[in-house]
Formats: sequence, structure tokens, C-alpha cells
Amino acid sequence: MLSSPNVHDLIRRQAHGFLERFQDRPQLGRIFASHQKWLLAHLALLLYFENGRVLSARFFEQVESQNVASRNTADAFLKELEAYHILEQIGSDDRRSRPTVPSQLTLATVGGWFINHLQTLDDFDGGNRLEQFNADAHDIMARIHPHIARSFLVTPEMREQPEIFKPFVWLNNGSIIIDWMIANTVPTEAGIAEVPTAIVSIQAMAETFHLSRTHLTRKLLEAEQMKTIGWKGVRGRSTLWVSNDFRMEYARAQTVKLEIIDAAWAQAGLPIRTPDPAS
Repeated sequence: MLSSPNVHDLIRRQAHGFLERFQDRPQLGRIFASHQKWLLAHLALLLYFENGRVLSARFFEQVESQNVASRNTADAFLKELEAYHILEQIGSDDRRSRPTVPSQLTLATVGGWFINHLQTLDDFDGGNRLEQFNADAHDIMARIHPHIARSFLVTPEMREQPEIFKPFVWLNNGSIIIDWMIANTVPTEAGIAEVPTAIVSIQAMAETFHLSRTHLTRKLLEAEQMKTIGWKGVRGRSTLWVSNDFRMEYARAQTVKLEIIDAAWAQAGLPIRTPDPAS
């Protein structure tokens, strides 16, 4: 996929999909827009799809064994999910286990995540994964998500963000800001060193993602010093560009993720109908 001549166009379209879902459900998007919480969320979903519920004790055990976060961080994460009704408690004889399940809105959002990625896979090879998913979304999520989550937990590209993204990794909404920059890139030839975007205003960026303008400016300056981004003219008042290395690393991470999802589809025994080259 990474060598496809359409890779940047398809990945940019996918990034637009991430932004649309963030705008539809910003509270949910903000919680998962840091890389560590993204991994924790997939681990919680793995437990739900395998066991029909998320038990706090089991979640803490997996978080620690997979070295995703500390127990305190995992506990705070679960409480945050419950506070925003992303997870909802269900009845249990043992209240200490805090059994929870994703809300219907949460599952719909997870379904949207799948739709975005399956559409991209279909765009690459002309497959019909999305058609099948739309016909039986919950069953397919339950069948393939555990495979996906397990691969995420052992794949270096999914466990650790590339060094080039370092200024944004621990920033609130950092992941979605990276998506935003890629979504706003202008189509260009593959090897161009500075890929222009449609972004001009730092203030607009800060307001969109509910960030301190001062803090965001500091992170953008850090990225600029790494030659990851820059401006065609005056900083914050002219067109922002991202380096070709930044665009390539983003595409690399996304195609690794797409390959994991595609492999999980096969592991679950789901078919893929692709166009007949001879037809």
C-alpha cells in the first residue's frame, strides 16, 4: 500500500474521516486523541468483545502485563470513560469488579472508526469489506477487533509514535492535530520536500482543538526546529507546510495499521470480493 501512487490521496481522505468523527463527537474524540489513551481504549474494547464486558481487575492486569500504562493511569482512564458515559456500569454481585460495557453511542463511534479504515482498504484494492460490514457491523467488530488490538499491542509502529511526531504525542488532541495537518495537505508530486497545506491561522487551530494558543505555538515551534513543519512566509500568518518525511511517516503508520486490519479480516475467516482483472 505504501508504494501505491494513490497512497497520499487515500490517506488524506482517511484523515478527513477522522476529523469528521472528531467534530461529530468531540468529547469522545478528545479522550482518545492521545496515543496512550488510544491504546488503552483498544485494550478495553478487546476485553469487551471477548467477554461481553470490561472488568476493571482484568483491565488493570492486561494494562500492566502489556506495559501500556501504570495501574493508576488505567484506573483514572476507566473512571473518565464512566464519567462521560463512554462506558456504562452493568449489574453485578461483585461491585468491586466494576463491570462495564460500551454505550451504544460509543459502539456507533467504534463502528465509524471501522468504516473509515475499511473504506480505505476497499479503495486500495476494490474489495467489498465495507459492504459486508454495513450488513452486520457488531458481529464483524466482535470477530476482528480482538485480532486487531492484539496486533496493535505488539507492533512497534502502533506502540510507539515516530520521533517526527514527538512534539504532538503528549499534547491534548495531539493525534487529531497530526490528522488535521495531513487532511489539509495539498496534492503534490511524491518527492516534494515541503508539502503545502491549507492551514494559515494558529489561532483557528487552537480554537478548533480547545488548546492554549501559547502552548500550541510552543509545540509548533518545536516541530519547526526539527524541520518537520514551517511557514511559507510569516509564522502563523502564511501557509503552513509539512515536510515530506512527516507525510511519509504518517502514511507508513497508517498503512501498517491498515495491513493489521486487513490481516484480522482474514484471520476471522471473512471473505473479500475484489474485481476480476480479466473482466
